Parts: sequence; structure tokens; C-alpha cells
Amino acid sequence: MDFHPQDVIISLINIIVLFILLRLILWKHVIRFLNERANRVRNEMDDVEKSRHEAEALHNEYDEKISELEAHKRELLRESLQKANEESDKVLKETQVKAKEMITEAEARIAEEKEQALAEAHLEITELATEMAARILDREVSTGDTAHAVDEFFNK
Repeated sequence: MDFHPQDVIISLINIIVLFILLRLILWKHVIRFLNERANRVRNEMDDVEKSRHEAEALHNEYDEKISELEAHKRELLRESLQKANEESDKVLKETQVKAKEMITEAEARIAEEKEQALAEAHLEITELATEMAARILDREVSTGDTAHAVDEFFNK
């Protein structure tokens, strides 16, 4: 293989001419393509950053709404407990009033039945005393006399 300086110079001139031609012809297109690509990448990065900010805003809004719902839930729970306590107090008071009424009615019935039983016992004792007196005296004793005697007995 021979080395000729002329071949080297011609190759260098070819490379320089080719470079100049390619630069004149393709340079604008390559630079435009690269600029468009850089702009596209920049726009995509801006869109990603914008989406990230929107996502963060939505996340913050979501957290705020969750906090509001938790506070609302606690308030509803507190109100429900308060209403339940008020209702139970009301029912308890009504039950106590009804129980007192029932006790009063029962005491009145007991007193009435006691008086009735005493009256019936008084009447039976009077009749038995009259019968016993009649047998003892062997004569007929009036019920009025016996009743008077029984009344005196009970009064003592």
C-alpha cells in the first residue's frame, strides 16, 4: 500500500466540501429537529410538573375533605349521643312518673281492699257474735244490739 500525500489532501478536501454541503443543506433541518425535540421534551416536562402540582392540589383537597368529614362525623356522633342521652332521660322520667302513679294506684287499691276486708270481717264478726249470743242466751237477740256490742268491743 502506497502512501500518497495527494490522496490524503483530496480526501481532506472531500471531507471539508461534504461537511460544508451537509452543513448548508441539512444543518437547518437538524437544528430545527433538535430544537423541536427539545421544546417537546420541555413541554412534556412542564406538563408533568403541572400534573404533579394538580395532583398535589387534589391530594391536599382530598385530605382537607377527609378532615372535614371526620370533624362532621365526630359532630354527628356527639349530637347523636346527646339526643340519645336526652331521650333516655325523658324515658326514665316518664317511667318514674308511671311507676309512681302505679304505686299510688296500688296503695289506693290496697287501702280500699283493706277497708272492704275490714268491713266484711266486721260484718262477719257481728253475725258470728249474734249467733253465739243467740245460742248462749237461747233467745233471739236483735242484730242492732249485737252490732252495738261489737262496736264497743272494737273501740276498746
